[in-house]
Amino acid sequence: MRNAIPIESCFAEAYLNGPTVYNPKEILPIDKELPSLLDKVYPCHEVVHVDYFLPGCPPDAALFNTILMALLKGDKGAIPKELLHYD
Repeated sequence: MRNAIPIESCFAEAYLNGPTVYNPKEILPIDKELPSLLDKVYPCHEVVHVDYFLPGCPPDAALFNTILMALLKGDKGAIPKELLHYD
């Protein structure tokens, strides 16, 4: 959702104009330890290799448990069809 908003507006909302922000000196964080924001937000799988995608937001606990137990046993962790529901 951030990709349509200029970086300057994001900084202003986060550090100057946000409803819970108290920054009377209007100081923006500038520190060499903080990475610069990129031109857009990238999905995780476009930046690093991802082995598994679990559907849902958040993933269903039963699905998470099933995949985790399969991985601990050395299985590939296929998602059972009965756990793929979107309600």
